[in-house]
Amino acid sequence: MERRLCRKPGYELSCAPAPVHRHVGATLVGVAWLAVLLLAAPALAGSQGTGTSQEQSSCTRKAGTFSPGKSVAPPLTLTPDIPAQTVNFGGGRGWKFVDVVLRASQPLPADFNVRQLDLEVLRRLVSQGDTTTTVASGPITFTEPRLNPRRDVITFTICLSGAGLSAGHYAGAITAEGPDGIGPANLTINANAKNRTLFRITLAISGTLVLVLLLWRGATTVQTDAAKTVAAAVSKATVDGGTITGLTSDLQTPAAKAVGDKARWKLRRAVLTDPFFWLSTIISAAFALTAAFTVYSQNTGWGADPAVDAFAVASAVLSAAGFRSLLASGAGK
Repeated sequence: MERRLCRKPGYELSCAPAPVHRHVGATLVGVAWLAVLLLAAPALAGSQGTGTSQEQSSCTRKAGTFSPGKSVAPPLTLTPDIPAQTVNFGGGRGWKFVDVVLRASQPLPADFNVRQLDLEVLRRLVSQGDTTTTVASGPITFTEPRLNPRRDVITFTICLSGAGLSAGHYAGAITAEGPDGIGPANLTINANAKNRTLFRITLAISGTLVLVLLLWRGATTVQTDAAKTVAAAVSKATVDGGTITGLTSDLQTPAAKAVGDKARWKLRRAVLTDPFFWLSTIISAAFALTAAFTVYSQNTGWGADPAVDAFAVASAVLSAAGFRSLLASGAGK
């Protein structure tokens, strides 16, 4: 269908819309892009590494399992290269692995064996905060320790499961010590977990609200344009003997768009088939999702305070979506 003009004396009015197949195509492309964008951020938010099955199968040492050994003289100490380590489970949970390096103050004696090293969990991962429900992780396991040829460095891996952890911040403590004469090495483990499900729900609700608001704004724009068309025709009309001339029945269509019953609701088709609406909405959605993911990624314990964290993401989405107004203004909409 091609665009044509109804020509009346002193007045022109477009009688037909632009080609329908182009509008339908633009709508389909817009819907597809929005779907991709809405799924992109939650997918990225949950793309946290969880380790391999091979790493999990190596976690065979349980806490408190060791073989007694002879006292060591002169005494020596074990010092971790990183006394406190942080683990971020992200929106997923799964397994995380922390490599530990213990340096001995002097080489360990020849009769010392790593099976004599006692790995103890002083405190499992426990949620931190005065207003949070106390949650503790499952049992912590380890890989078998290894001793370097110079016998002054012991290495092993701490295996942490995030199953059952709610969003929030956690802290745990581990110690490693040998027979008498080998001083203990204490390690602190801090962990963070997010609520990915709440993030997706918040993003979906706020994204839907933004789309409704943009649709309403688009309908308002169409309604305003229709009102301008009627106003322009009226401004050109003349009064001859008490009779208004220069107005035609073709003004009924734009007039109905401007002041008809439920005018904005009836204009939804015109908005949804407008390529500019989808172009600006797609760009706005990209900015909104970027803002939401930024808020989500910067808070390692996002979801620990559901109301505050959800409000922060929703506010970011609504604020970033306002970018469409700049595009609309620049296009004269």
